[in-house]
Amino acid sequence: MARKRPRKPSPPLPPPRASARLYARIAPRHIAMFRFLLEAQDNLGYMTVLDRGVGGGTDGVPSGPAGPDGPVAAPHDGATERGAEVTETTVTAPARNTSGTGADAVLKIVFSPHQEREMRAFLDGMRATIPFTVFESPLRTPAPPAG
Repeated sequence: MARKRPRKPSPPLPPPRASARLYARIAPRHIAMFRFLLEAQDNLGYMTVLDRGVGGGTDGVPSGPAGPDGPVAAPHDGATERGAEVTETTVTAPARNTSGTGADAVLKIVFSPHQEREMRAFLDGMRATIPFTVFESPLRTPAPPAG
């Protein structure tokens, strides 16, 4: 009986040109737990806070970069993500103040496009621990069909 030759390993995937991004709307009190759970998944992705949601009130006006508590972590006020219609694989972004305790925070989750399936599965599983919604950037709209 002939011995089987070892398989030649497949070439690695080419490095992505840009990172993939998702956005999450979450109550400010759950941000620390969200970060803790995300960091527990080795090198799956990282998050940053775009809008802390503190001091926004219930009127739907974002707190902004120079809100009542001073500058936020990023120079983006998150206004372009609010109330956006998204694709069928994600949830439509809800109105502000869905947590019942002040304005909701907006998080940006950055990860490799090669791991999008793993990231979405992880976020779906994390919803059992923390209530949040995931949405994509409304600035990334599909191109209109040529015709």
